[in-house]
Amino acid sequence: MSLLPRHPLLWAAGLVLLAGCAQQRIHDASRTSLAGGDYEAAIGQLEGGLKEHPDSALLRSTLLQARAEAQARLVTEAATLRAAGKSDEARETLLRAQALDPKNTRVAALLNELDVDVRQQKALADAEAALAKRRPEAALRTVERALKDNPRHAGLLALQRWVELDLRQAQARASQGVLAESRPISLDFRDANLRTVLDVVSRSSGVNFILDRDIRNDSRVTVFLRQAKVEDALDLIVGTNQLAKKVIDAQTVLIYPNTPEKKREYQEQIVRVFYLASAEAKGAATFLRSMLGIKEPFVDERSNMLSIRDSQENVQLAERLLALYDAGEPEVLLEVEVLEISSTRLTELGVKFPDTFSLTALPPSGSSGLTLGNVRDLGRDRVALSIGGLTVNLRREVGDFNTLANPRIRARNKEKAKVMIGDKIPVITTTTSTGGFVSDSISYLDVGLRLEVEPTVFADDEVAVKLALEVSSLGTAVRTTSGALAYQIGTRNASTLLRLADGETQLLAGLISREERSNASRVPGVGDLPVLGRLFSSQRDNGQRTELVLAITPRVLRNIRRPSANESELWVGTDASPQLRRATRGLPPDEPVEAGDKPAPVGPSSLLSPSMGLGAAPVPPGAPGLPPPAAAVPQPSRLSWGGPTEAKVGDTIELKLQLAAAGPLRGMPVDIGYDKQKLQWLGVEEGGFFRQQGAQTSFSYSNDAEAGRVRLGALRKEASGAAGQGEVATLRFKALTAGGATVRIEQATPVTLTPDTSSAVQHQPWSLTVK
Repeated sequence: MSLLPRHPLLWAAGLVLLAGCAQQRIHDASRTSLAGGDYEAAIGQLEGGLKEHPDSALLRSTLLQARAEAQARLVTEAATLRAAGKSDEARETLLRAQALDPKNTRVAALLNELDVDVRQQKALADAEAALAKRRPEAALRTVERALKDNPRHAGLLALQRWVELDLRQAQARASQGVLAESRPISLDFRDANLRTVLDVVSRSSGVNFILDRDIRNDSRVTVFLRQAKVEDALDLIVGTNQLAKKVIDAQTVLIYPNTPEKKREYQEQIVRVFYLASAEAKGAATFLRSMLGIKEPFVDERSNMLSIRDSQENVQLAERLLALYDAGEPEVLLEVEVLEISSTRLTELGVKFPDTFSLTALPPSGSSGLTLGNVRDLGRDRVALSIGGLTVNLRREVGDFNTLANPRIRARNKEKAKVMIGDKIPVITTTTSTGGFVSDSISYLDVGLRLEVEPTVFADDEVAVKLALEVSSLGTAVRTTSGALAYQIGTRNASTLLRLADGETQLLAGLISREERSNASRVPGVGDLPVLGRLFSSQRDNGQRTELVLAITPRVLRNIRRPSANESELWVGTDASPQLRRATRGLPPDEPVEAGDKPAPVGPSSLLSPSMGLGAAPVPPGAPGLPPPAAAVPQPSRLSWGGPTEAKVGDTIELKLQLAAAGPLRGMPVDIGYDKQKLQWLGVEEGGFFRQQGAQTSFSYSNDAEAGRVRLGALRKEASGAAGQGEVATLRFKALTAGGATVRIEQATPVTLTPDTSSAVQHQPWSLTVK
């Protein structure tokens, strides 16, 4: 009967055990599916298990963890696919994550970002297509609209920067006063009307002029110019008549009165931000105001940033001046060696006799002390005698030791640097109040070597060092009446100003402390004898000498770079019209460019490199600043030579320069190089190509015999072109030595009249064998 009540308990325990085993199997199966990437099966297994066991804490917690882990893995996988450009696969992965938890806002946001990426990729393709059609403004508008959704898209940012750079350069070229016409012009007018002079310039050069309504109709001009550039002629005309000009494009110029009101009306302004590396922004602002008289710049001391708003001419001047002002701070390494040389000489020689004796009364035997009774029996046997011993001194001590400090101090220009080598000695001060309360305060006193240096680095690598040296030592302690403890401090100081060259060593010495002491112990009378007295005396001689030596060597680590004359000297125009004068101003027309000085072509590849962190966005072949597609490229003109291929030493050689023009050309400057060791320049004659239809031309040439270069140019005086084929010039040389010689065209720039005429010129060198 006792076993019957226990059977239900056993059955209940068995059921609980079976349920626990079933939950564990579901848990293990879901973990296996989760590890294999079958996230849906894992979540389904756990949800089914919860339906069978709704009170299972194990399955509920496992379900929450599995759902979070599966979504995290799917989001990471989608991010990887998105970075690789696989948008469709990334979308499918995110949809799987969303199916696991439809209420997850993170997955919904990622799906939205993916849609934005798809739209931006389409916008990028549309912008590239616009660039291919030579429409940079439309491409830029498309990019700007697309960046409103995601302003960090790498491809769009790269394309935007490249298009803006190309447009900015084109705008800068148009606003820098660079006209397409660079050929010389001659003007001869006496008290002529300004409009008449400008009309003649326009007819001769093809430059268009727009005059402000406030220019007086009776403005008169007197000008005599021969072979001057059109731009220089315009600057002289407007400058002498209180006018100013604004270049609208390469062939259009606006002329207006040079007054503050008109400048505010026509003069465009730009904002430029400078981040200074070494100089202070406040000092740079003062420098610009003093040199250029610009408006008050904005200064951000937190980032050392300077921002100005002014005309492009003043901004260009500010760029050049700040490049000189923002120089690196000089630094110097000071190698300092402090040497303290101490020497001690101690000599103690002689015989030291006893100099005292004492007598002591002794009590009688059996008595513990002296009394008045036993003093009466005091005799010589009861008197003790004490005499000091005889000492022979044979002592000699010699001590030489150095205390060396060798710090290496790196300091900036005009900044103090300090070195302290020593100890801090506590000084205790006791204070007693009126109520009897006693308090102690402790202060510390520096004892040792203290060195302060302040270098000034000059441009010629010399360093001025302001130096202060103090060496202190701890002396004897002194206790005051109140019980406070004070110390006697011995100090030696040196302060000086040195100017040393880089690597020069200077010694500072002579801070000497010397002490000589002599003591003698002699037997009175006998010890004073001249020679024999040495046997009855002992003498002690003690000499101490301390010298402080300082050696300092400056080594310049970084100095201000001394700018060249070309960098430090700027032509800034006049007060009424400030501008950065270009290097080509005042040079002969069409000054040739050396072969080694030709700038490298600038293309989008340098702007879209991965090192900039912008991503590699493709740039179409028809983008601004790049050559047009092959089908749209006009055919270039062609220069060729005609003449003998063999000659003898001493012969005169005539070479004809032939031109086949691709379109109407008004003129062409040509730079020709020849072997100066093999050929000697004799002269040149103009051909008839540019004199077609009886046109008058301006023909000029110059020869640089040392460089072996000839520069010649022909220009039709009227704004018309010559076409077809013909002879440009005939060159004459003299053969000097035997061997192979070449004549080559280094540069040729045709002056075109129509935009569809190519400015490219094909040419080949001409070879000659001299026998």
